[in-house]
Amino acid sequence: MGTDRTLRRNNLEKIATLGVTSDQLGEQRAVLEAAERKLTRMEQRRVKILEKIAGLRQTLAEARNLHRDRDTAQTKRALMSLTKKLDSAMQQRDSILSDYREQKLLVRDQRSLYRSLVKKEEAMQKAVAGFLKEWERRYDRETRMKEKNIRKRVHQSET
Repeated sequence: MGTDRTLRRNNLEKIATLGVTSDQLGEQRAVLEAAERKLTRMEQRRVKILEKIAGLRQTLAEARNLHRDRDTAQTKRALMSLTKKLDSAMQQRDSILSDYREQKLLVRDQRSLYRSLVKKEEAMQKAVAGFLKEWERRYDRETRMKEKNIRKRVHQSET
């Protein structure tokens, strides 16, 4: 009779080669990794657009100051152009932030699903190991009883 750890390892090897759950686990891991990569790219885009907005705000403030000082058509056009660029960037930021939040929730759900599949796999291994240990113990006990009966009969027939 093997130890629990040996039984679990043996069962895990059997299920890994034969079981569907390991395939599901691998597929979910791949989906999770893809979602995490996408989240990382979205994070980079989010940071980039926030930096762009900060730069545009700084440039817009400078353009306002310049327009106050000079008040020419050129400074007015520059001010209007920068205002439009900033509005556009802020709309883009809002869209990116919305997508980013949605992706974060998706990754959270994927991680949760993956963790639950891992827990299910571990629980199944524990249950299978416990069942096999108990079954082996019962089987050995029955075998010993049969051997004992045979020895009694052989001993009775000799006398």
